[in-house]
Amino acid sequence: MSLCIKRILTALVVLSACLVFLTPEAGNSAEYGHVTEMNLRASPNDWHGGCPVTINFNGSISVNGPNTVTYGIKRSDGGSGEGPQTLHFGSAGTKHVHFTWRLGSPGENFRGWAQIGSGNARSDRAEFQIHCHR
Repeated sequence: MSLCIKRILTALVVLSACLVFLTPEAGNSAEYGHVTEMNLRASPNDWHGGCPVTINFNGSISVNGPNTVTYGIKRSDGGSGEGPQTLHFGSAGTKHVHFTWRLGSPGENFRGWAQIGSGNARSDRAEFQIHCHR
């Protein structure tokens, strides 16, 4: 066996040993959490009065472990609110989300909804209606 091949084999043995000792033991590596729940509600959900009116959307996102969740807003008018939002979770838990939608003009009636989502997780649609006085 040539000297070059012996050196390559020695290097491979040393590298293999390093990989074995540097690999975390089973159970020691932290898993990322997953989104377990998203909810959203509109307030007011049945407006009768002067317009424009501001609809407040309040909800929450829950995870079962540490993670960073980027979520988006989808609205019935095709809008997307303020664009992607990010929440950082250091452990399992729930965080509050809030956004608003200002709409309506005198004499207008409108039924709408908004929804939050991240990946395959979605909240139910937070539905509302407005009846604007003239």
